[in-house]
Amino acid sequence: MKKGRRIYMTSITPIKLELAEKLERDKGFRERFFRGQAQDEIAMSIRVLRGKRNLRQIDLAEESDMKQSAVSRIEQAEYSAWSFNTLFRIADALDARLKIVFEPTEEVVEQYKQKEADAEAQFEQRAPLHTSDATKTEVEGPSKAAPSPPSICFPRGHGMAMAAN
Repeated sequence: MKKGRRIYMTSITPIKLELAEKLERDKGFRERFFRGQAQDEIAMSIRVLRGKRNLRQIDLAEESDMKQSAVSRIEQAEYSAWSFNTLFRIADALDARLKIVFEPTEEVVEQYKQKEADAEAQFEQRAPLHTSDATKTEVEGPSKAAPSPPSICFPRGHGMAMAAN
């Protein structure tokens, strides 16, 4: 970029999903969201630990006396037909403990409220560069950039599809 050249960028505002509020008031949404989140966490935990153990799917399948295709299915967030026995077999093959936790809804909602508040505060703390009017931010030089919106981690797949509805 040539020195002295000006670029005008539209201000970025954070996206407010109001997920905590929706979890609090909509039981059907909450049940679908929590189920999708659990499926995502199980699939991701298995994939991550398998990678940490330097095992291929076929290796894990042999260790757990399953087919490779079964391991592949279990590692997909959309899959939920596994049994506790299957999960225990995988845990044993990965030399890991299977842990099941029940969390009260009100505690989970409070966690999401805190995450949303923290993200909002983080976004508001970022000072604008140079405001030339209410909707434009002036950026000079190659090293300056407009602030990015806050990010909150949500489960991929099930959770985000439901959050958008």
